[in-house]
Amino acid sequence: MKTSISYIADMFSGIYVNTAISRGKTVYYLQARHFDKQRKWTLHLEPELEQEKRFDRNYLETGDILLVTKGTEYFAALYDGRYAPAIASSVFTVLRIKDKTTILPAYLQWYLNHPVTGRKLAAASKGSSMQLITRDEIEGIEVPIPEIKKQEIILKAEGLQQQAMQIHSRINRLKETIFHYSLLQTANQS
Repeated sequence: MKTSISYIADMFSGIYVNTAISRGKTVYYLQARHFDKQRKWTLHLEPELEQEKRFDRNYLETGDILLVTKGTEYFAALYDGRYAPAIASSVFTVLRIKDKTTILPAYLQWYLNHPVTGRKLAAASKGSSMQLITRDEIEGIEVPIPEIKKQEIILKAEGLQQQAMQIHSRINRLKETIFHYSLLQTANQS
């Protein structure tokens, strides 16, 4: 069964805040630069903003999906609540799953990060100087929703594949180190 995102999740936009003029430091302001290529936190974050009444409807909840919808590199990151309270910057559209017994937030994140979905998002982007994916485009994305057990299996398989890629990468780096070391040994024996 495929269902459009408009039926799966509520959406709201991140907001722009000038961190340079904020006086307090109790709220985290999440930006795209805080995530690496694997959609994981890149560094330890510090709060950048003071709490304000205008943020009340923008605070993130665990399980929210942060979808980058501005720029040229689109990805979805899963907010795990590690940095709280937090708000998303304006490069994100926040997706909040309506019924987590039907679709897992991590599954929707995986689907949005799938290369096929990424190509669809890139093709749907508009703008000449600043690429943007519109709310209508996001709401119209059709997501296959298998039973929860199958979603968990897909996520487990994806995690194992990521681990395998990391292991292969480490093996290749070690092979390169051994190769360069053996060349150096050969040179030193002359």
